[in-house]
Amino acid sequence: MKKLLLLGATAALFLGACGEESTTEEKTTASTESTEKAPDAKKELMSFYMSIPQAINAVDADLNAFETAQAKETLPEGDDLATMKEAAIASAKEAGTAVDGIEIPETLADHKADIEGAFASIKESYSMKADELAKEASFEAANAKFVEADEVFNKMLKDQGLAPSSILNEVSN
Repeated sequence: MKKLLLLGATAALFLGACGEESTTEEKTTASTESTEKAPDAKKELMSFYMSIPQAINAVDADLNAFETAQAKETLPEGDDLATMKEAAIASAKEAGTAVDGIEIPETLADHKADIEGAFASIKESYSMKADELAKEASFEAANAKFVEADEVFNKMLKDQGLAPSSILNEVSN
């Protein structure tokens, strides 16, 4: 009888330990899954965020050349200036539409309206630059419009625990 009681206690202890181990495994698995999702969201956000200046930089070289020459006060004169402005206008228009080709990932679906609003600000900024190039080329208002987009993206970055950045600075080089 003692052997049977000892065997029963051992079995109960063994089954109790297995039950705890299974619960621990479930908790660990659930914890691992939620931990994996957070870095994936951060990684996806960073990849998406970096794709924006890449898309714009692929088409805005002439605009950047004009802005750099303007800042250094080395703009050419006459026909050379007119040619440079025409190229910069075309570049600004292309840069404004470049964001249309950027796909918003599924993981950022909750922010789709904000992202689309930021894209609209970027497009408007480039449209303003194209308009200004036909005049005296003051880009202050256009850059202020672009900053609105930066603010939206920086809020998203901060919400994910990432450092804020500036797409405007990245595309103005």
